[in-house]
Amino acid sequence: MTTGGTPPGDGSHNPYGDSSGPPDWNQQPGGYGQDPYPGQGYGQDPYPGQGYEQPGYGHQYSAPGYGAAYPQQGVSGGVMATGPISAPDAVSTAWQLFKNNPLPWVLITLALGVASFLVSMISNSDSSGVATLGTILTLIVSFVFQAFIIRGALLEVDGHKPEIGDFFKLHNFGWFVVAGIIVSIAVAIGTILLIIPGLVVGFFTYWTFNFVVDRNMTATDAIRSSFNAIKTDGGNLFLLAVLNVLITIAGFFALVVGLLVALPIATLASMVAYRAITGPSDFSQVATSGV
Repeated sequence: MTTGGTPPGDGSHNPYGDSSGPPDWNQQPGGYGQDPYPGQGYGQDPYPGQGYEQPGYGHQYSAPGYGAAYPQQGVSGGVMATGPISAPDAVSTAWQLFKNNPLPWVLITLALGVASFLVSMISNSDSSGVATLGTILTLIVSFVFQAFIIRGALLEVDGHKPEIGDFFKLHNFGWFVVAGIIVSIAVAIGTILLIIPGLVVGFFTYWTFNFVVDRNMTATDAIRSSFNAIKTDGGNLFLLAVLNVLITIAGFFALVVGLLVALPIATLASMVAYRAITGPSDFSQVATSGV
């Protein structure tokens, strides 16, 4: 388990090794709303032998705190460009990803629900000592499962079809916890200040954990990078956040069981947008190489 730190990068960093250089990053025609798996229909396997590909989104993005934009290389050399996102298409892509690999997502969501239920029972104890322990366990469960789910979502969106065992690994978890504490305090203070500031803070720091896991960042670098990334396309990302809330509400009213589908879709939609705006990293290649 690493303890974090910003990956070195001066604008020329190649996360794919010391080869002679990145492959040809020719821009693909089309926009974000098109089929994310060229040559295949949405109902087919999104993990072709030629790698995960996305049509062009426009410009590359580089957030201060982790260096220049990473080369646009997906799995097996597939091209994945970056730029502004379409909220409905991000949700549609998330649905296709979930539909082609539903079991591990249902299982990890179910595991989160069971763990949350158990610690909530402890938190509701009449004993103040036991209740305090329950509160601490609630925070631990929250952090651990967020880390698990982000890891799985990164693998899924990068074109690696994760199995349930691929979720249960922690990466850069020390800084993950520190970032969670800082963000929670900031959101709490903002909420006290007439609620709206808390929502704003929560919105702009939403990808903090993504950067901690994906880019191996420290807490402060991740918070800064989340703010910079989200502000590049804040309107579409706000719409995506609204759609994700509506999806989650719909899942809750679908006899609660619907959350087993709604929560993974909301998570994957956010990760699709994250990858579209920040570009690929070497996280998934390292994670699947056994390093």
